[in-house]
Amino acid sequence: MGRHAYLIMAHNNFDLLQKELMLLDDDRNDIYIHIDKKTKDVDEAYITEKVKKSNVYFIPRIDVKWGGYSVAQCTINLLKAATKNSYQYYHLMSGADLPLKTPDEIHDFFDKGGDFEYVSFDAPAPKEDQVMRVKRYYMFQDVYGRNHKKFPLILLFALDKISLKIQKICKVDRFRGQGVLLQKGPEWFSITDELARIVVRKEEWIKKHFSHTRCCDEVFLHTILNNSKRKNHIYQNGFYGQKTNACLRLIDWGRGKPYIWRGKDFEELIQSEYLFARKFDPNVDTEIIDKLVQHLIK
Repeated sequence: MGRHAYLIMAHNNFDLLQKELMLLDDDRNDIYIHIDKKTKDVDEAYITEKVKKSNVYFIPRIDVKWGGYSVAQCTINLLKAATKNSYQYYHLMSGADLPLKTPDEIHDFFDKGGDFEYVSFDAPAPKEDQVMRVKRYYMFQDVYGRNHKKFPLILLFALDKISLKIQKICKVDRFRGQGVLLQKGPEWFSITDELARIVVRKEEWIKKHFSHTRCCDEVFLHTILNNSKRKNHIYQNGFYGQKTNACLRLIDWGRGKPYIWRGKDFEELIQSEYLFARKFDPNVDTEIIDKLVQHLIK
């Protein structure tokens, strides 16, 4: 019977985040939260209002940009904060996720599940065009994020495009000759204390190899795992898209990017073998959120 740490990256929809924390609330769980620095008027007391059993920690805020190294840095910062203590498992989640099982069911799964790392790989080996996002330099990704079509950010995006053409001609490969087996998959995970500490110890290596890249949050931890002694402990070989997703998250990429769950999906969600699901958005559908809360509280 071990304690668990939930690491949550959030930036909006604090009513949903409040419900997420309420469903995770358990005296065997601690919760670590990062709120994007760009977000204004953050009411921490409101967010944690319904948490009665778990310890909740808000870590220092950074400006997180989509696709930038800042996403990886945020993940590392959450792990650094949590590994000051010691937990059986560390679960990375977003503020748009919800558990599909009760705390008792989740703890029972991991207590009986063995010594596994629940990290998903997209495939036995990543596609070359996907890992080129980290083999080459995207100097301004952490500046423009998703907003590469807005002036003046479009100028920085254009500079990156020109730079990438030059790098292609020069055959730039930041990992050439290092014997590192790159891997890729969804950024969300449930990992052991041993792997969490391996990642934290390699912070400088991660920064050196993955800063100024694109979407390295889907590569850096997977690559560390793929080149560590923990590789033999990947749950179900880690391949994404099998009957049971190796990271235990129900995520539907067929109907969206990803699909936002709705009230009509209630039975699919509660009958699922997965422990968690994403993505939820109260601006799209509140019915499914309320139904899940009522179901799990019962």
